[in-house]
Amino acid sequence: MSAVQDRPVETPTRVDVAVDEIDAVLRSELSPIRERYTALSEALGATLAGPLWASTDLPVADTAAMDGFAVNGPGPQWRVLIGTCTAGRRSGITLAAGEAVRIVTGALTPPGATAVIRSEHVCGGRAGGHAAIALLPGAPRRNDTRLRGESWSDGDELTPAGTRVDASVISVAQSAETPIAMVRGPLRADVLLTGDEIRATGDLAPGQTRDALGSVLPHYLAHCDIGVRGLTRLPDDHALLRTWLDIDTDAELAVTVGATGHGAADHLRAVLEEIGAHILIDGIRMRPGGSQLLARLPDGRTLLALPGNPLAAIAATLVTGRSLVRALTRRADPASSWGRIADAATPENNRTRILPVRQVEGGVWRATPTHGTAHLAALLQAQALALLPTGTARGTLVELLPLPR
Repeated sequence: MSAVQDRPVETPTRVDVAVDEIDAVLRSELSPIRERYTALSEALGATLAGPLWASTDLPVADTAAMDGFAVNGPGPQWRVLIGTCTAGRRSGITLAAGEAVRIVTGALTPPGATAVIRSEHVCGGRAGGHAAIALLPGAPRRNDTRLRGESWSDGDELTPAGTRVDASVISVAQSAETPIAMVRGPLRADVLLTGDEIRATGDLAPGQTRDALGSVLPHYLAHCDIGVRGLTRLPDDHALLRTWLDIDTDAELAVTVGATGHGAADHLRAVLEEIGAHILIDGIRMRPGGSQLLARLPDGRTLLALPGNPLAAIAATLVTGRSLVRALTRRADPASSWGRIADAATPENNRTRILPVRQVEGGVWRATPTHGTAHLAALLQAQALALLPTGTARGTLVELLPLPR
């Protein structure tokens, strides 16, 4: 069963919800999934459930930021000792006043060092029968020492709760000696594609169409940080749909494609009523992709029901999938991407228009050719989906949802 907290009190179904209201509705209706401790290196796409704290100073000691010489005293000349300070070990060298020793990037500065001078700022020679270095005329007097705790100190907050675990978070956690942290997610989903007419393999019979979503929908879900545990294809059958929704699973999400309409073959709403599910949202004011449904299932999972047409399903996935991740993992809102649309048409009927676009010369964005929603040809050259709310006109600044490539 899904690892989800106590379900909240049921509220009336929200019908025809605006795109900019999805986050607020889901945050109010869905409890976050439980936290877990895990190695961040294995949690790409999860969300930090608490701040990431440093467990050590960085650097842990004074080190050389450049290849050069560790020196004791103001110079401008120093006697050079035999030996080299190398990274990852102590040299055993101690500098007295007026002495220097060669040092490499990342090496611990030896006791007595007052500065590190990079190689290109000094010239070599001899003084009193010994090897010596001196500052070049006009060379800057700078210290290329990375001081202990210069980047952060033990106990510092490195990034707050709600941050997405990406490659930079994983790397910083390793540097801070905090490789294990509390996270939520990444979300896991069982996926179902329905439709008597959909065929994945073999020859098409009259009236059948090729499955254009099964092999790519997991890719778009992963772009939203939703992993697919398994993908099933079923005909339009009431009993089979109910059986699939009753499966025992540890996924947090159930994602279905098709059956979101009100036709004779659309059994989803009837099945949800039978099993006691609570429909949270029935329809989003967007086109394509508006015929979608979100529900809380009796076992605590959240159902995301996508429309059957491929382009509509992908639009709904990218718009609503990101909101589901934010609600269930309490992820902080990321910085949005925005662009100006060169050829935007004004949306109608108070619905947000979802438009595949690509960036062209001059930095503006232009719509790619669209020929209906029954395939993904409009995404062939597209780099993002533009969200065009009511009132959008040519040159309007609109939000962009980058597409996975």
